Amino acid sequence: MVILDLIFGFLLVFAGRTLFWLCVGIVGFLVGWQCTALLGITDGWMALLTAFVLGCLGTLLTVSFEWFMVIFGVGFLGGGYLLMVIFSSLARQDPYLWLIFVLGGIMGTCLMVIIFDWTLIMISSFLGALLIINAVHGKEGFREFLFISSVAIGIFVQSVTLKETASRENSTGLVKSH
Repeated sequence: MVILDLIFGFLLVFAGRTLFWLCVGIVGFLVGWQCTALLGITDGWMALLTAFVLGCLGTLLTVSFEWFMVIFGVGFLGGGYLLMVIFSSLARQDPYLWLIFVLGGIMGTCLMVIIFDWTLIMISSFLGALLIINAVHGKEGFREFLFISSVAIGIFVQSVTLKETASRENSTGLVKSH
């Protein structure tokens, strides 16, 4: 899982907004991975296969229902997953784990509707940074530095591509589809 965490992490950090369909697929995989235990699937390969199928389903639905799935897949699922990770110590002790997930999902969905591009950039950068530090072992200070720098780099790189896309659309007269 370490290699997948690194690959997914870098993809989310550097191209989460640009490749939003892939972002939804990765979030589907992450949520699927978390749900395998809830589904009673504990076998390593079966859990990986289940998470992969859920990720592919998320990606397929995103291609078919782009706007809805990006809002749901990244906003709700990504926001829920992110809040669960942030409050992981609380989530492990709380019998209402689903409530933390739903609260994060609602917050993520609202933000996606209000400020789509920036929320996509923020959630994908944070999720990517979490995946990267999950794959890297080392002292806590190094991991914190890696997390903060990964988030900052992700936000910077994706904001530059957002500005380039906006200026290209303005110069050609194109209108954004979302």
